[in-house]
Parts: sequence; C-alpha cells; structure tokens
Amino acid sequence: ICFGGTTALTFTLPAGTYDVVYTDGTTNFNANGIVNGATVNVSPVANTTYTIVSVTNTATLCSVTAPSPNITGSAVITVNPLPDAAGVISGSATVCQGQNAVVYSVASIVNATGYTWSLPSGATIVSGANTNTITVDYDLTATSRNITVTGTNACGSGIVSANIPVTVNPLPLAAGTISGLTTVCQGQTGVSYTVPAIANATDYIWTLPSG
Repeated sequence: ICFGGTTALTFTLPAGTYDVVYTDGTTNFNANGIVNGATVNVSPVANTTYTIVSVTNTATLCSVTAPSPNITGSAVITVNPLPDAAGVISGSATVCQGQNAVVYSVASIVNATGYTWSLPSGATIVSGANTNTITVDYDLTATSRNITVTGTNACGSGIVSANIPVTVNPLPLAAGTISGLTTVCQGQTGVSYTVPAIANATDYIWTLPSG
C-alpha cells in the first residue's frame, strides 16, 4: 500500500486475537497492536513492513511463563512512501528569448523515482527530463513564469518545490526603415541617418559603407 498520511489503516480479518509485528521482529503491544475482533488498525509509517499474525494465546507483559503463541496464519503489508518534499531549485532566474542550454537542478528527492518539472511557456527540456537536473532551451516566443519541480514514484507525487521566478527578456523587434541621404559625396560630413525606435532595444548596431 502507499503511505497517504496519518490516518490509521484498517484491515478486515477473521474474528480472533492478533499481534502486529514490525520489520525488526518486535511485537507492538500498544492499543494498535492487539485487537479482539475482525479488524486491525495500524498507524501508517512509510518504509515499514507490518506482519499481522493470528495467535490463539497472547502473552502479556506481566506473564513469566506465558505459553508460546500458536500461529495460525500471517499477512505482510508493506507501506510504501510518497516522495519527500522538493528542495530549492538552482539555475538562472534571468534569460533571453532564444537562449539555449540553460541548466536547472534540485537536490535528489528522497523516495523519488522520477521528477515532474513545470516550465515557462516556450521553454523546452532538451536533456535530463524526469531527473533532478535538466537542460532547457527558450524559443523566440518564451515568456516569463515560475519553474517548479516535484518528485514522483508509483505512489504519486510529493510536495512541490518553492517557485523560482524566471524572467524571460524579449529580443528587440525588427528594425524599421532607415531614413537619410542615399547619395553623398566623398568627404561630405554631418550626414544624418535615423530609424524609428526599436521596441525592446537598449542599443543599436549600425553597419556602414567602407570609409
């Protein structure tokens, strides 16, 4: 079974007296351990195997010469855990549209056999999918958003990591039409050329004729 919280697990059994024995072989003499009826309740503990043993004579803690239990049958129940909570994600929190090979990672999650990542729109895992270290490419339409990760296994998903907010800076838009003289003389000075302001541009690189 899968560990799903602190709710007691109830198993239906034939009427009788039962001991619940843990992995280490010790008998639990607490209220959860010995019942006189058709059900047994055990508090679930991850990574624990319970053996429910039917006995006809149950020794008490005060008995000195208690008879040995007459075992009539047993059932073993293994409690499998969910993954632990994910830790803090490391990686670049500021990228550019079109940027490639950006690495994000999280410490290995206990009890996880896989990892589920949530990425910004336009971001694609190009290597390491389903592991704790991924390489991401951002396309030309990528937008800003949080990245999260959670561990997974056959029992389900663990607690999701804290967000790492990623800002995706846009590329400059296409340049418009340049205005200025198209015919000049050698030695002519002070000739101006302009272009409409380019959205998202912080600098402009001009390519000119030789000289």
